[in-house]
Amino acid sequence: MIQHLFRPEWIVCVISLLSVLRPARWWVVLGLAAIVSVWVFGTAGGLLFPAAVGSLSLLLLLKSGRRWNMAGKFLAAGGALFSALLCVLFPLPEAPELAGPHPVGTMTFLLPAASASPALLAQVWYPSRADDGVPRARWLPDPALAPDFPFHRIAHARARSREDVELLECPDRFPVIFYEHSWTGHRAENVAQLEALASQGFVIVAVDHPGQAERVRYPDGTIVPSRLPASLDLSTEKAVADFEKLAEHCLQSRIDEIGRVRRALEGGAVPKLADRLVLERVGIFGFSFGGTCALRACSLDRTFVAGANEDGFFLGGGSPLGAFLFFDEEMPGWLMRPPAADEGSPQALMRRSGEHIQSVLGRSDRQRVILDGTRHESFSDRIFTCLIPRLARTGTRSADEVHQVVTSRLTGFFKSHLTGQVSAGE
Repeated sequence: MIQHLFRPEWIVCVISLLSVLRPARWWVVLGLAAIVSVWVFGTAGGLLFPAAVGSLSLLLLLKSGRRWNMAGKFLAAGGALFSALLCVLFPLPEAPELAGPHPVGTMTFLLPAASASPALLAQVWYPSRADDGVPRARWLPDPALAPDFPFHRIAHARARSREDVELLECPDRFPVIFYEHSWTGHRAENVAQLEALASQGFVIVAVDHPGQAERVRYPDGTIVPSRLPASLDLSTEKAVADFEKLAEHCLQSRIDEIGRVRRALEGGAVPKLADRLVLERVGIFGFSFGGTCALRACSLDRTFVAGANEDGFFLGGGSPLGAFLFFDEEMPGWLMRPPAADEGSPQALMRRSGEHIQSVLGRSDRQRVILDGTRHESFSDRIFTCLIPRLARTGTRSADEVHQVVTSRLTGFFKSHLTGQVSAGE
C-alpha cells in the first residue's frame, strides 16, 4: 500500500493542494504542468480532470479580488481532492497473487489462414521456471481492448505471468484447458483466472475468434473487428429467434477453430510445448457466451472430458457428455417465482436456460454454483477495475473474494476430472 502513495497521480494531487496553501503563480503553474504531464504520460488520464480545472481556475483568479481568490482556492482544493478520490475508486489494477506453487509464463502463436478458415491468434499460459529477470506481461495484449473510462486503467496494468519464459521441467505431460471468450470479448478478458489455473499446473489455451472477438490485432498490424452486435436485442420472440440462429452459426465456427488449434498443438505448432501436453483429454471453460460454447463442445466431442460455464446461456438441446460445472450470478427474485403474465422474451430465454441447466444436474460430476452478491461481469477481470463493486456493476462482493471462490472451484474441478487429484477446492 505504501508504494501506491508515491504514484504520479497522488504526487500531483498533493502539489495541487500545496498550491492552495502557498498560492504563488509559479507554484500553481508548476502544479498545473505536473498534472498535464501525468495526464498525458501516466495511467490516470481523465481522472485528473477535476484537479486540472481547479488548478487552472486558481491560476486565472490568483490576482483577482479576495472573494475571487478564495473561490479559486476552493476550486483547486476541491478538484485535487475529487481527483484523488477518483484515483482511489478506479486504481491501476493489481493482478492477484498466484494461488498455485508455480510461476506462470505466457506466449502467443499464430495459425496461418487455411482454405476458407481465417488466421487464428491464440495465447497460452503455462507453468514456468522462475525467472524474475523477465518483465511481467501486459494484462491486455492490445491497450485498445481496455473498457471505457473510468475503467480504462487496466490498459496500463501488468499481469503476473512473464512472456516467453521456459516451461517448467516436469517428467509428466501437462493437462490442457481451453478458454472461450464472451460474445464480443477477447482472449485476455479473464487473465487473472487463467494465470491462477496455470500456476496450479495446467496449460491454458485461449483463442481470439476473428469476427466474433472485439478486436483481433495480428502480428503484422492487421486488425479484424467484431462483426457481431455489441448489445443483444432480445425484446421480442423474433429477436430471440434471430439471436439463437446467429448464436448457432457462431458456435459452429468456434468449435471448428478450437479443433484447428488443438490439432496444431498436437502437430507441434508451438515447439516449446511439443510433446508436453495431454491433448487427448482436455478441459474447456468460458465466460458468458464462451461458457455457452464450452457446453456445446462438451456435448459434441468426448475429447472435452470436463467443462465449465461462467454465467452463460444454455442454448439448444443436448447435454455435456462428461463432467460439468456451472457458475451463475445471484438469481433475480422474479426467476425464483412462477412465470408472470407480463414477462417478456428475455425472461423467457433465461427461464429456458435455467431449466436446461437443472435438467442435466442429475449426476455427481455435474455441479452448479450460484454466487450471491455477484452480477454477470463478476466472472471477468472487470472486478479489478474499481474499488467499489457496485460502481463496476459487479454486485456487492469484493474482487478478491469472487476471484478466490471461482478459481478455487475451477482448480478443484479440473484437477479432479483431468488429473484424478482431489483438492480442497472441489
